[in-house]
Amino acid sequence: MPTKPNPSNRPRPPSATKGRRLPPPTASEAALERLLAHFEDAENDVGDGTETEKPAPSDDAVFLAELFSKREAFLVRDRFASIGEADDFYTKVVGVSFEGRQGLVTGLAPGDPLELVREPENPHDPNTLAVRYGRFQLGYVRREIARRISPNVDGGDRYSAVVGSITGGGERNIGVNIRVRRTRANAPEPLAARAGARSAGAADTGALLRALIGERPLREAQASVLARLATGANLLAVLGTGRGKSLCFQLPAAERALARGEKTIVFYPLRALTNDQYEAMTRRLDGFGLRVLRANGAIDGGERAELDAALDDGSWDVILSTPEFATYHRDAFLRACNRPAFVVVDEAHHIFESNHRAAYGTLGTLVRELGARQVLALTATANAEAFAAIRRALAIESWVIDPTIRENLHVFDARNTTDKNAYLARELGEGKAIVYCNSRAEVAKLAERLRARIGDSVAFYHAGVPGPERLRVEDLFRRGVVRTIVATSAFGEGIDLPDVRNVVLYHLNFDFTEFNQMAGRAGRDGEPARIHLLYGDSDRRINDFIIARSAPSLEVLRELYRGMRRLVTTDVLRMTHEDVARTLELDMIDGSTVAAAVRIFAEAGLADAGVDDDGRFVRFVDVAEKVDLTKTARFAEGQAERDAFERFCGLALGADAKTLEQIVNRPIYPDRIALEA
Repeated sequence: MPTKPNPSNRPRPPSATKGRRLPPPTASEAALERLLAHFEDAENDVGDGTETEKPAPSDDAVFLAELFSKREAFLVRDRFASIGEADDFYTKVVGVSFEGRQGLVTGLAPGDPLELVREPENPHDPNTLAVRYGRFQLGYVRREIARRISPNVDGGDRYSAVVGSITGGGERNIGVNIRVRRTRANAPEPLAARAGARSAGAADTGALLRALIGERPLREAQASVLARLATGANLLAVLGTGRGKSLCFQLPAAERALARGEKTIVFYPLRALTNDQYEAMTRRLDGFGLRVLRANGAIDGGERAELDAALDDGSWDVILSTPEFATYHRDAFLRACNRPAFVVVDEAHHIFESNHRAAYGTLGTLVRELGARQVLALTATANAEAFAAIRRALAIESWVIDPTIRENLHVFDARNTTDKNAYLARELGEGKAIVYCNSRAEVAKLAERLRARIGDSVAFYHAGVPGPERLRVEDLFRRGVVRTIVATSAFGEGIDLPDVRNVVLYHLNFDFTEFNQMAGRAGRDGEPARIHLLYGDSDRRINDFIIARSAPSLEVLRELYRGMRRLVTTDVLRMTHEDVARTLELDMIDGSTVAAAVRIFAEAGLADAGVDDDGRFVRFVDVAEKVDLTKTARFAEGQAERDAFERFCGLALGADAKTLEQIVNRPIYPDRIALEA
């Protein structure tokens, strides 16, 4: 039996020919071998005595091979994993006890300016960042941080630092804590400065429309909504998934802020949706000088400080908030400097369906207290009862209903399929496809398996992939070089992709909004498109586990509070969230659970949390009265996520394919009612 060729020419030890096989190559080795094969085939391709030269692999092929070679690295999460995206952080200077530097640091004082200098030729580490005070070198940024931020410096970002504090002295070595701030090369102006940076033509409707939807013309229903808003009427718009609801408030909110300085508050039912819309809006309208903020219980650090400062003096244009956050911080939103001219309630059917959520039960009252001149409610789901409830709660005078049915969308029911990979290999044809998974690890594994089955036109996309690589993947998909993207929900929002022929829901979603958004990204060009349901009953247990960790129950919060107080050795707790979880060894708890709990404790007045010269801290506060944690915005938002998933499961797992298709491809609105009023 002939032996298989060895394209890599890796030497085989003698034992490899005696029944033992070499271990499979690593991802990076496999990528290299694929590239080498191109060259070796060209060298060996001799037919009629003349050498035929094959073209070298394209830049796109090289990029995809490198992308897959790094797929495991993109999954690594450590305490510094997000510092490359941070704009403000504290750290310690390393190496100040060497080379006579102790004498230099004794003269430093808090607030002294420092310089961070790249040393790409450093023989020990090409990512080295030196810390300098004038012409004197004090030490270095620690290696783990330098590795994350040096690429930003090379890309044009500038990092500055000031002395935070001086530690030690006496018998101990002197140490230097610094505060580092980042100025992005292509970032918009800081929030407080953006209003002053607006150009005279910043409110140009045409420019805003191009930024929001490109060159595509307005749909008839969108034009009707905008025309009625221009009259000043309170309006309810019922538009199906993928019919452009977001534009109906983003455009007028931007126009009013830029032309007249008017403010807009947008309410969303869930934190995840708030975050998605914030990312999309800031990306699309970057450069217009618009001051957009999000307000929910998950933000902290510099972003929370920026929100607090903006609410103190009214220096904002658009705030995207959950009802719970706005209700809990009612006094801040009711200050005269924060009164909006325009209030938007997205996914407004929750006013009818979520009466068990206290914040929705009083949302109409809060909207009236805000005193906005105009209210816009948006939904794809409003039967007769919901329609009446929304109009009653928000004093709606007028409405626009888009009855369009997206008849090109077809749901294929493959729930509980045993061999999902075989199904995908069989069903994904030549057209573009997006396969949605719930975790980064699953995205990476599935993409590798699909690449082996259907070829090199596969790529993956998740939040752990660096920004430049994500943009390159988007471009390859848009151009058709990549035809199948395996992704988390991070892919698709705000990206113009009209010609997606297949959308696959590989795992169970967490709520109807996410389900509809992902499914609705298929066939936006009006051509036939398919939505494949590949999730199953087993996914429910996985999602329950994920939600339980990120949205802790009251009992878990009590256990964490007691356990964390026992860990306090002085007046504060200085352990990472992950270390707290590992130390306490409580069921279904990880670092994200501890992080959520700390935010809830801080919101309830049970603890102070923040960052000082020695890093993150939690300081527990003694209180005389019993505290109800369920009244906090962060807990209420978590409860809303649990409730939304429970309701979603009933239909997603139990309804037939036709019912689910109708949820995706058409709006729900009352019978026997005019489409416009």
